[in-house]
Amino acid sequence: MNRTVKSISILPAYRLKAAVALAGAALVSFGLSAARADDLAVWDDQTFEGQSAVIEQLNKDFEAAHPGVTIKRTARTFDDMKLTLKLAVSAGDGPVVTKVNQGAGDMGAMVKEGLLLPVDEYIKKYGWDKRQSDSVLARDRWEGAKFGVGKTYGISGLAEIVGLYYNKKILDDAGVALPQTFEELLAALDKLKEKGVAPFMMGSAKQHLALHMIGAIDQAHIDAANRAELDDLIYGKGGSWNTKGNIESAKLVQQWAQGGYFYPGFEGISGDDAVQLFISGQGAFLISGTWYFGDMQNNPDIGFMAIPAPKGISKPMSVGGVDLAWAITSLAKDKAKQDLAGEYIDYMVSEKAAESWAAAGYLPATSLPADAKPKLTPLLTSGIEIWKTLNANDALGHYPDWSSPTMLKTIDDNTPLLLSGKITPEAFVDAMDKDYQAYLKDKK
Repeated sequence: MNRTVKSISILPAYRLKAAVALAGAALVSFGLSAARADDLAVWDDQTFEGQSAVIEQLNKDFEAAHPGVTIKRTARTFDDMKLTLKLAVSAGDGPVVTKVNQGAGDMGAMVKEGLLLPVDEYIKKYGWDKRQSDSVLARDRWEGAKFGVGKTYGISGLAEIVGLYYNKKILDDAGVALPQTFEELLAALDKLKEKGVAPFMMGSAKQHLALHMIGAIDQAHIDAANRAELDDLIYGKGGSWNTKGNIESAKLVQQWAQGGYFYPGFEGISGDDAVQLFISGQGAFLISGTWYFGDMQNNPDIGFMAIPAPKGISKPMSVGGVDLAWAITSLAKDKAKQDLAGEYIDYMVSEKAAESWAAAGYLPATSLPADAKPKLTPLLTSGIEIWKTLNANDALGHYPDWSSPTMLKTIDDNTPLLLSGKITPEAFVDAMDKDYQAYLKDKK
């Protein structure tokens, strides 16, 4: 979810002049509206090289199908997007189409301030509800301060699952079998540590590997039949983060951090750098998301699986859902611009786009066309199977930080304290719950 800071503009000056000339000719010859001839300012968060290449090709294809339209692309990291998007749109110099993080802190806040436009018209027009399930689309719905209901403000192009990456060669060399249950995972970690192998790759200086680890461990212990409590928390319906499961998950991760189960020096390593170390062959396991598939495929020893569930949990939940949603901002001032934005988003969540993502090794949220025959990487094959199972079991979980506008900061502020032993697991979870209860109070 968090990528190397980079801003990309793909509109050279000579191309801008050519586009303007072409637009003028098109207006005269074909009667195209002035809005359609305008540039379309788009922000996305696909800053990895492989992801960026897919987006750029999709943009070129869209331009080719829409003479006179030029995509002005800016790519920002997840964290940079959170810092700048709302301010830019409020100031009137932001994007017309953008990726936006779901949850109260980003999409919810922008909806409240009238900075995003509903896309329900385009869901009906293009049949987006036939491409993605209602439970997935619900993650982009807001009605006032209510999350998960009301009008829809976005749709995503990629699916996301937080799971367990493993290095098969390291496990084989250590004589450790791939764990099938959570109990077997714990035993495997102990054996790896005894062999002098770092059980987990971790980096907590930047990005959110520790957050995903804590959330993934907790949700793997929840059967989908009992998901209502978690859903209520995320959708702002009430409840408490102060549960035995959350405390036990935080306690276990603290024990790993304090007990030498993480890669040495993890406190000074960023999440992205930790991933690169893992790809280079350091560490046996890594808990993170499918958004790293493109990079991970560079090491054929790396595999991916759901977090092994403890005995007795038949349909374990997995943290995940979809990537940041494509949305239309209030800077789409007229219907022609709004419709062009809707067309663009439709293409970005089309079967054609899904095929392009799959060919590059990434997990699309839209199903592949029936006649598609992309060469799938082993990682992507695993991801698609897990995605099918999660949807069939209604076991797709949530990112904890979606539960309030300030939850991500609260977790990020307290995670280093938890890992270093400066606060107890109980205090860590209590900080989350105090944040959440304050949010519920403010909503009333």
